[in-house]
Amino acid sequence: MLRMTETAKITAASVDEIRYLEKKGFIKSIKTRLKQRQVRQFTEEDIRTAELIIKYRRQGFTWDTAFQKARQEIERPALF
Repeated sequence: MLRMTETAKITAASVDEIRYLEKKGFIKSIKTRLKQRQVRQFTEEDIRTAELIIKYRRQGFTWDTAFQKARQEIERPALF
């Protein structure tokens, strides 16, 4: 699992975009305590989903369409 900034770097997204994906329910974070603060961590599946959504957003798709295309690619990778 990776934290917010690491996830943003891997997916070529900004931290704000990752937060937006989380707010929309496209990805989910696991909140853990690190010393005195709470941090968000993302699973490999959520990171892959975010990466694909960002890819499709960069191609000009809306957030919702990008999410749908990402889900399709994850479920049927042979088609892509």
